[in-house]
Amino acid sequence: MKVIPVPVRSDNYAYLILSSPQSASDGRQKAAFVDPFDFAKVREVARNDYGIEDEDVIGLLTTHHHADHSGGNEAFAKAFPSLPIWGGSEQIPALNKKVEHGDSFPLFPSINVSCHATPCHTQDSICFFVEDGREGLSQGPEGKDGEKLRAVFTGDTLFVSGCGRFFEGSADEMHKALNVVLASLPGDTVVFCGHEYTKSNVAFSKGVLDADEHVERLVEDLRRQRNGGVTTGVYTIADEKRHNVFMRVADPAVQQKVGGQGEVDTMNKLRELKNQGKLMANI
Repeated sequence: MKVIPVPVRSDNYAYLILSSPQSASDGRQKAAFVDPFDFAKVREVARNDYGIEDEDVIGLLTTHHHADHSGGNEAFAKAFPSLPIWGGSEQIPALNKKVEHGDSFPLFPSINVSCHATPCHTQDSICFFVEDGREGLSQGPEGKDGEKLRAVFTGDTLFVSGCGRFFEGSADEMHKALNVVLASLPGDTVVFCGHEYTKSNVAFSKGVLDADEHVERLVEDLRRQRNGGVTTGVYTIADEKRHNVFMRVADPAVQQKVGGQGEVDTMNKLRELKNQGKLMANI
C-alpha cells in the first residue's frame, strides 16, 4: 500500500491510502480517505494525481470528531452514500460504522485495519493501524510516497515529537495512549499524524533535552528540510520513542528537567509547559 498526505487548511493533513492494483480482482487501484476535511481537494488529488475514479473509493476513516478532521464527512457521504465512514463515536458527522478498541476489518484484499482507542485529546480518538499482509514485501524507503507495510493514523493523539492537548482527558489517559497503546505497535510502523506541528514540537523537545542525540538528529532533519519539509510519514513508532519527550516520561532526565514525580506527573507537567510556550529552544 501507499499513503499520500494531502495538506488541508493551514497545517492539517488528510490522507489517501492506496491499494496495490495487483491485489484487486479487477486490477484497479483502490483508495480510502482519512480525515478529508477538504473533501473536494482530496477527491481531486485522488483522481488527477493517482487515477482514482469514484468507483475505486472504498470508504473513509475518521480519527476523531473535531471539525478540522471530520469536516468533509458530510460531503463524502453525499457523494458516496453507500460507503462506510468509520469512527469512534456518534459525534462524528455521517458516521455509519462505529468502531471500538480492538475492532478490526479488511480495508482492501490483504490490507487490514485495527482500531486503537486513545481517549484524551477527545474521548472518541481512534488511531487506525493499517497493515499490508502481502508476502515478500519489505518496508519501503522513508518519504511520503514510499510503499508501506505498516502505518498508523494518529489524528491529534501523536505528532512528530509531540502529542495533542488534553481537551477531553487527563495526563494519565495520554500516557496510556502513547506509552502503552501506541508504544505496543511494531517499531517500524510509520506514523501519519493530523497536523504539521513538528517545528514547534522539536523546539520544545530540545528545550527539555538540549544535548540529546536523538532530538539533535531531528533538529538537523528540520534544518535540511528533509522530504521537502513534510514530516508526516517519515518517522516510525521506534523513532518517536527516541525523540518524543512525551514518550520518554520514564526517562530520569526528562523527569528532572520538568520536576515530574513519576510518569503521569511528568506527562502533565510537559503538557502544561508546552501549552504555556515554555522551554522552547531556538532551532
